[in-house]
Amino acid sequence: MTRIVIVGGGPAGINTAQALAKNLTEADNTEVLVLEKNAYFYHVIGAPRAYVDADYTNKMFIPYDNAIPKQAAKFVRIMRGVVTQISASTNEVLFRAIDSYDRESNATTKLNFDYLVLAMGSTYTVPIKQDHHDYARSATEAKIREVRSHIEHANKILVV
Repeated sequence: MTRIVIVGGGPAGINTAQALAKNLTEADNTEVLVLEKNAYFYHVIGAPRAYVDADYTNKMFIPYDNAIPKQAAKFVRIMRGVVTQISASTNEVLFRAIDSYDRESNATTKLNFDYLVLAMGSTYTVPIKQDHHDYARSATEAKIREVRSHIEHANKILVV
């Protein structure tokens, strides 16, 4: 069986997985695994709106539950985990799983691959992006509320 591992479930990673789900069948004998730290897609571009519109915050978190078509669910899966090491010489990805309580495992799991897609996205300073060490939606929501409070209580605001 051919295994394709996609690291990252942001726009590039999830679109790659969806394209593979659309074009592959069980008969292709290919498994696609997406390794993603979050249980949801975080629509980061909506953050500025959420800072001024509390009702918009919920729209920024899109669960991965329905990201993969049902007919492809047997061979395309999304797994929660943080990659710790990649070996090109042995075609292995090492990762730590994340449980449903957003806790990162201390144990490292090895995953072999035939093809590897690196789609980890970008990173820059919080508050617009999530803290890369905290996978809980509640932590991101708290940061959005904090920024909203700063804006509400500001004497002056500069928009660039």
